[in-house]
Amino acid sequence: MAAKAKRLELEVDGRELSISNPDKVLFPADGITKAEMIRYYRRIAPLLVRHSPGRPVALHRFPDGIGQGGFFQKQVGKHFPDWIPRVELTTRDGSTEFAVIEDEATIVYLAGQGVLVFHTLFSQAKAPQRPVEVMVDLDPTTTDRGPIRAAAGRLRELFTARGYTPRVKTSGSRGLHVVVDVDLPDFPAARGLALEVSEQLVAEEPDEFTLEFYKDKRGDRLLLDINRNAYQQHAVAPYSLRALPGAPVAAPLEWAEALSPQWDPQRWTIKNLFRRLAHRDDPWS
Repeated sequence: MAAKAKRLELEVDGRELSISNPDKVLFPADGITKAEMIRYYRRIAPLLVRHSPGRPVALHRFPDGIGQGGFFQKQVGKHFPDWIPRVELTTRDGSTEFAVIEDEATIVYLAGQGVLVFHTLFSQAKAPQRPVEVMVDLDPTTTDRGPIRAAAGRLRELFTARGYTPRVKTSGSRGLHVVVDVDLPDFPAARGLALEVSEQLVAEEPDEFTLEFYKDKRGDRLLLDINRNAYQQHAVAPYSLRALPGAPVAAPLEWAEALSPQWDPQRWTIKNLFRRLAHRDDPWS
């Protein structure tokens, strides 16, 4: 008789969760297993929920690890339990039922389904056409991090001058995300705000920064990517892992950290993020 497959049994928010294949290696170069990933999301879930409450989520799944490639899933799986919060959003072709971040058990359950990266939409389930955030993604073309820091610092000033309180996080990949909370009527208004601020920065430094999305048109200039500010677009959630070697984290930062020459977009990882939080408060708290 074949041996019964090992499972990881957990209780989160009063929910009994059974996680399959906990010993499966998801980050081959680092030996990081599914169980380690689940432990990370169980511990970080309170902060992830705090920063993305009521937000529909696009799921970047890697059931066989990052070495085998992954896929995005927006539609709630038919096998997902009934207690997973969800919302049905209209699309050009009909509708899609998204899972919604409301509780810690949902985060851990989804991680157990091989979700390594959580991408939140820019609105809440209760008002999907009203953006709650505006973001400028600083997406580098070169390895020079100086323009990223310069752009982030100037965007901070430009948003502040318009009455907003900008926040910043590392993308966990190559760049920075500059984010402001907004109360705007629709996504065209959100994109308009991002465009207004970014156009001013490009006008000030046209040789350094650009809004050209296509790489062959931007050269070595840093892209100020505002294209996420649209209905059903999404970006990596604060404290989500990234599907990259070392398991880096999209970590909220203090502005002094983001603007420091020592800033490294992949400094904070599954291995050291909780040491960071043990020595300092969550920068977005």
